[in-house]
Amino acid sequence: MSLYTNVVVALDLRKESKKIVEKAQALLANGGKMQLLHVIEPIETGLFAGAPFGAVIVDTDDIEKEAIKVKKEKLHEFGDKFGVVDKDLHLVVGKPAREIKQFAEESNADLIVIGTHGQHGWELLLGSTANGVLHGSPCDVLTVQMRVKNDD
Repeated sequence: MSLYTNVVVALDLRKESKKIVEKAQALLANGGKMQLLHVIEPIETGLFAGAPFGAVIVDTDDIEKEAIKVKKEKLHEFGDKFGVVDKDLHLVVGKPAREIKQFAEESNADLIVIGTHGQHGWELLLGSTANGVLHGSPCDVLTVQMRVKNDD
């Protein structure tokens, strides 16, 4: 099996995501480039009913800015842990599957590595980010099983 030279690692930034980065590192050619990518889904401004004085419009800009700040810090922690330089750490806001595929295409990636949580039943029917990335991807995709296995 040939090694990859430009790998995009799509992370949800859970501590279990280190397994995804480790798999990507194992497939990276000597001197190859690994980029870590996290996609934040946009938080929509909402209209909430049921407040004491009727409907209330909630501006979520501050909430989204805080979420971005926290996610950037976590992404940098992953970068530090795995030796990925700041210019190869990427955080974008949008729909995860679409943004991951677009980023991979724009950066000429030859592999996307992404975790999957082993969807079942309705979750499988409704789809997942990994499934969305797999279909229509501009390059190879490796999904890494993130489900905790029971010893039962």
